[in-house]
Amino acid sequence: MRKSFISALLVFLFLAGQVQAQNNPLAVLLTWTEDPTTTISIDWHTMETEPQQLFFREKGKTEWRNEKSKTHPFPYSDRRIHRVALDNLEPATSYEIKFDEGGKVYFFNTMPATTINGPIRIAIGGDTMHKKEMLERTNKQVVKYDPHFVVMGGDMAYENGSPEAVQKVYDWLDGCMNTLITEDSRIIPVVVGLGNHEVAGGYYSPEKFSGNNEDREKYAPYFYSLFAFPGHPGYSVLDFGNYLSLFILDTGHANPMEGEQTGWLATELQKRNHFLHIVPVYHIPAYPSVRDYNGARSEAVRNLWLPLFEKHNVKVAFENHDHAYKRTFPIKENQVNEEGIVFFGDGAWGVNTRDVHNVDETWYLKKAKSQRHFILLTIEGKHQQLTVVSEDGEIIDTYPSRNF
Repeated sequence: MRKSFISALLVFLFLAGQVQAQNNPLAVLLTWTEDPTTTISIDWHTMETEPQQLFFREKGKTEWRNEKSKTHPFPYSDRRIHRVALDNLEPATSYEIKFDEGGKVYFFNTMPATTINGPIRIAIGGDTMHKKEMLERTNKQVVKYDPHFVVMGGDMAYENGSPEAVQKVYDWLDGCMNTLITEDSRIIPVVVGLGNHEVAGGYYSPEKFSGNNEDREKYAPYFYSLFAFPGHPGYSVLDFGNYLSLFILDTGHANPMEGEQTGWLATELQKRNHFLHIVPVYHIPAYPSVRDYNGARSEAVRNLWLPLFEKHNVKVAFENHDHAYKRTFPIKENQVNEEGIVFFGDGAWGVNTRDVHNVDETWYLKKAKSQRHFILLTIEGKHQQLTVVSEDGEIIDTYPSRNF
């Protein structure tokens, strides 16, 4: 009798687990398209073609509310992307969500309206996945620092816009779902930028710059479908209270750097002179740790964008693309200057690293290493602190707080 009971119990638990797994989405991504203190954009992926219901409530409340998703195709896949944008939320507040009435309960936090009650922690990097295990290894270190959110500056899954690379996208999504959700089920939002490996052919194609949204979506199909932000044209800005303005820029992958994008950048920076911290993130570096300093795209960043950054009191900028770690000296007007900008990067979250330039022979490099890592930016009031953490959890660099 006891043996039959145990067998029946095991069958019940197995079937319950199967139902729970069916109720869980194939992937979940949270980000923002508007005010991160009062909104959230929630994506989840299923095989269901019809709109689905998202259930949500403020943590601690008993009554669930629900919102129907907008649904669109997952490129080159039978999956569907379901998206809900929630607004009128309270700052610095936890909200529970589930994707089925009987499904697993997750939660997210809205961003604080100020930094008065504590620091803001942001995990930043790029070039995130040559192999899924590399991505997950660094992600696991990120979660230990309990960041408010993550920023990835391009080259997420190295899919090159190819139909044959859809499994790479699945792997990237799996890696994030496996390792960017905390043990207590908090989903960490992710903000992404455009890199060369998000576009067809894997690099720069100026003939593709039609300025047409439909053409962009053909050129970078996964990027524009999977990520609510930055959306079209492929660069944008997020404002957090009045303490942080995060600029996500496109170093010539789906939009020219010159002309409209640089004009937009000048206008938007001018509007934000009152912000405590203005932080740009983009893919190709102005000051590369691996590639040629005289590369055309690096020169374009220096010539077009750096004068604007300097004019509007940018103190740190985050670059990627080179598959290494670097920190520059403070630089102003293309010279070492204590009043200048410090450039961090160079995109080695979950990729094979490359040999770096000799630091002693490279005028702008303070530090460079061929090591996978992420950068933790902590802001509190007017202060910034940067801590660079390797995939193994070693602190490989720090940059002390400064008053601005």
